[in-house]
Amino acid sequence: MEDGEYYVVVDENQDPNGPMLIVGYILDGKRVEIYKNRDTYIVVNMKTEKYLTCISYEHAQHVFKECVRTLTSEGNA
Repeated sequence: MEDGEYYVVVDENQDPNGPMLIVGYILDGKRVEIYKNRDTYIVVNMKTEKYLTCISYEHAQHVFKECVRTLTSEGNA
């Protein structure tokens, strides 16, 4: 996970009713991000163009780490 870069975007003009980015990871132009939308968390994997809705932050972190792991293993190949 040391090859990529973690990021957080703070946008003060963001819609308070829309999803809010919590954390992201980028490697070779491919991104994985966690968003919070009301009481749920959404993990978006831009590499596979899929997302997963999670009820808890712990579950979202687990999914996020697994997605990041696939990016880093691909980046090292």
